[in-house]
Amino acid sequence: MTQGSFEGQQRSAAGPTLLESFLPDADIVVNEEIVVMATPEATYAALKRVDFARSRSLLLRVALALRVADARRARRRLRLAPLPAPARVSLQNVEDYGQIKLAEKEGSEIAVGAIARPMSTESLYVRRTAAEFTAFDCPGYIKAAASFVVTPYGQRRTMLSYEVRIRATDTRTRRQLFLWDALTAPLMRAVTRRMLRYAAKVAERQCAAPAYRQTC
Repeated sequence: MTQGSFEGQQRSAAGPTLLESFLPDADIVVNEEIVVMATPEATYAALKRVDFARSRSLLLRVALALRVADARRARRRLRLAPLPAPARVSLQNVEDYGQIKLAEKEGSEIAVGAIARPMSTESLYVRRTAAEFTAFDCPGYIKAAASFVVTPYGQRRTMLSYEVRIRATDTRTRRQLFLWDALTAPLMRAVTRRMLRYAAKVAERQCAAPAYRQTC
């Protein structure tokens, strides 16, 4: 049995993900996954605390540095409190970057979202709730939702999956979205894979520590 079919059967048995409930219809869907040599508990704990900005991957560090710089400029123009230095990039502070904490299924899934006009970082910083994210359908915007899912995968192993769904709210914006995706999709996938690898390394490193070997 392949990894993909095994994971697909597990997801079907577990029911729909949080992500599917928040953005069931999407123009673009991206999936990436990695097997982690650690228990689901250790993987989930690592995922919640990992600071992706501390990765040794040059590509990931550059991509996140650009994101942080863009957020700093937007926050300065909006007269919001500046980001700390050095800035963290984690699932604990997504709101610092204009994202919305949609929901969490403790131990298995974390979902976040964002709503923005194309090429407008400032438009991310309109405070919205998870319910408002679901209902939002004003033309001229792009809605994006992403989630990390932790699934048991054999004995003391975990499948760590990442999925992002993106939808434009009108035809004109959809054309812009498809053009952006055509230009950036390979780079975005590469960045996503490095994010997953770093989270996996953090979980595996924790399990290798003497204090955790009995539980991992």
